[in-house]
Amino acid sequence: MPAFLKAAWYDRFLYPMANKYPQHAEIEIDLHGYTKDEAAVVLDRLFRERAHTHVRIIIGRGTNSANGPVLPNFVRTYLEAHGARYNRAKLSDGGEGALEVFLR
Repeated sequence: MPAFLKAAWYDRFLYPMANKYPQHAEIEIDLHGYTKDEAAVVLDRLFRERAHTHVRIIIGRGTNSANGPVLPNFVRTYLEAHGARYNRAKLSDGGEGALEVFLR
C-alpha cells in the first residue's frame, strides 16, 4: 500500500473524530528548524499578546534531529503548561508536523 494511503487510513480510522471540521487558522507560525530557545521566544510572545484564538504551529516531525525529536515535545509541553488546547493538524495541513492551537 502506498505511504500516502497508509497515512490517510491512519488519520481516518484511528482518529475518526480528530479534525472532523475544517480548521482555518488565523495565522501560521513555522517553528520548523528553530531551537528550543528560539521557539520559546516566539511562543512567549504569542501568549503574551493574545492577539489570535486559532494558530497553526508548524513544528516538524523531528526526523532530522540527531537525538530524536526535540521541538515537537518541547512545544507540546509548553502548550500544556500554558493551558492551551491543541491537536494534530489534518494531514493536508501538516499532519503530525503541525499543531492546531486554540488560545483562550
